[in-house]
Amino acid sequence: MIDYKEFSERLCKLVRPQSYPLGITLIKPGEQLPWEATKPSKYGIKISLCQWTTMARRWGRVLGATAEEINCTPCLAALGLKELEETDAFARFFMDMGYFESLELAKRAAESLDLIPPGEIGGVAFFPLEMAPVEPHVVVIYGTPAQMARLAAGYAYHSGEFVESNTTGFGLSCLAAIKPYFTGKPSLVHPGKGERMLAGTDECEMFFTIPADQCQAFLDGLEKTQERGMRYPVPSYLLYQPPLIKPMRELEERLK
Repeated sequence: MIDYKEFSERLCKLVRPQSYPLGITLIKPGEQLPWEATKPSKYGIKISLCQWTTMARRWGRVLGATAEEINCTPCLAALGLKELEETDAFARFFMDMGYFESLELAKRAAESLDLIPPGEIGGVAFFPLEMAPVEPHVVVIYGTPAQMARLAAGYAYHSGEFVESNTTGFGLSCLAAIKPYFTGKPSLVHPGKGERMLAGTDECEMFFTIPADQCQAFLDGLEKTQERGMRYPVPSYLLYQPPLIKPMRELEERLK
């Protein structure tokens, strides 16, 4: 197991994210969430799963939720936490929400999402990496586009691959966050309307998500690229003489 506390400390030193780098662990049906995980039932509520993402990364909490504690129906369907009775149900939902011009387009979009099959996941645990109670399946880091560029460069150093990005524009970042566990590829994700409304994700934030078993090479790539001059914050080039505008030149004439 990677020392995730050390990983988080080194990552934060390199990229300086404003919230905790997260670990996400997928719980199989019938298995228990980590005993440290606080569940929505403690507060007598059901949640949208992205709320727990924000709470974990900004409050520094170990959290978890099962299907019975989530009331975001698109999330339940997308993660296979509950089974869709009809294959076209998601497409009709898209049409009801006004996301597409026609049912044909909505069906095409629903198929491209590649939803998680029912029975794969029974619950989800979220935690700051430095508090990891169990081995994460994916690591998720929120930040600005400039920070995301640094993370992508760190991944590319050893893989020789560019990080791809897909976004719906309207939501399902819960699905996008865990997808690398199934695809084996990292992703850059622009959270949509749902997460920004319900979870308070800032309009300048996006996130990088990567399979946890690739984190060691990824971190080494970040460090190696920093040694070669790629840094965050991105240094501005300042070794030049700015021109003086007319009022400044006139003022210069009055300086002794």
